[in-house]
Amino acid sequence: MTLCLPFLMFQGQAQEAIDLYLETFPDAELIEIQHHPEGTEIFDAGNGDEDEVAEVEEDTASEEHEGAPADETDLEADDDTDDEGGVEHDDAEGTAPDEGDTSAGDGAGTPTDEDPSPATGTDLTTVDAEATPAAPTRLVATAQVLVGGQVLMIQDSLVRHEFSFTPSVSVAVVVDTTTEFDEIVEKLSEGGSFLMEPGDYDFAKNFAWVQDRFGMSWQVNHPLTAPDENIAQAQAPDWG
Repeated sequence: MTLCLPFLMFQGQAQEAIDLYLETFPDAELIEIQHHPEGTEIFDAGNGDEDEVAEVEEDTASEEHEGAPADETDLEADDDTDDEGGVEHDDAEGTAPDEGDTSAGDGAGTPTDEDPSPATGTDLTTVDAEATPAAPTRLVATAQVLVGGQVLMIQDSLVRHEFSFTPSVSVAVVVDTTTEFDEIVEKLSEGGSFLMEPGDYDFAKNFAWVQDRFGMSWQVNHPLTAPDENIAQAQAPDWG
């Protein structure tokens, strides 16, 4: 029998989490990783009916728009026409613009190539580059990451769950130096939050309870005394 704890199940972010943990812990090692075939997606059973309802509502809104009465602006435009089909002009007796008045000349107010308006001055190349979607990350079928002699089993669930990680179970990390403590806590807290702020507590030189951006919580401890070197280290399971 092989007992491997902890087992971290993500929902589409396993590869991103693996990359973070390999970067965070100085002795971290990726022992094994297997991905699902390209194109594999997470099945979300709870959204089936919602998608159908949204599609029906969209079709209904489109039909209502097609049968809607003409806009008030169009109705006002029809009132400006006389019975014979001619257009009535209230300013028919107005004076023509002076020849020296360039405000009413041909092309007035029209942007030119030499003086582009803000709307036409957009860098289309930049917009297209930013709009290009990134390649989707392949889902992780199984992975083993060795951190401090402890194996973390990591994978993506292929079924969307309503639950995620909870702080009631967290990974304890014991470090030897303040520098190591600061570096690990800083990287784990990026995009995450603290359940207990880093500080000097009665039971530790430095301690922090941090929840990373994926929801996984870590208790990073720099103890008052050096850890016992005789404590047995966990071995990576051999699945062969």
